[in-house]
Amino acid sequence: MIWTTANFGKHAGKTLPQIVFSDPNWFFWAAKILYGPLATEAEALERRARCIRIPKPNPKKWAVEYRRDRDDRFLGIDIVKVGSSVHSPLFERLPHLDLAYVRRGNVHDTGDCQRVIHDFRRLYFDGLNLTKRRCEAFFEDEDNFTKSGW
Repeated sequence: MIWTTANFGKHAGKTLPQIVFSDPNWFFWAAKILYGPLATEAEALERRARCIRIPKPNPKKWAVEYRRDRDDRFLGIDIVKVGSSVHSPLFERLPHLDLAYVRRGNVHDTGDCQRVIHDFRRLYFDGLNLTKRRCEAFFEDEDNFTKSGW
């Protein structure tokens, strides 16, 4: 797939898959106001970025745990077994990774997005850098998403 390069704003020169993995908060905000080819790509990427499959054998046995503290600050994510005990009522579990989850809190807290992307890299890419090619290839592979994301 050929991805359109953004030619405006602070992410000029990047493709949308790169933007999702570098600044998801900006991406989810901008997806609502884009037009033309970028809007078409953003619609598909937004759907996929909200339904990322857990990268484990038998993904239905696992959940993504979103962790917040008592002051509703986002602490990060991890992948846990579905039946395991929850360590805090402030933790929430979903059967997939939703990169927009951090927008449920303070949408202006860029640290939340940095934490989720840091954890995403650790869990999905073994800590490797998210190069342009890796970002684009990830969103091109339908196996990375639940059915609702494709």
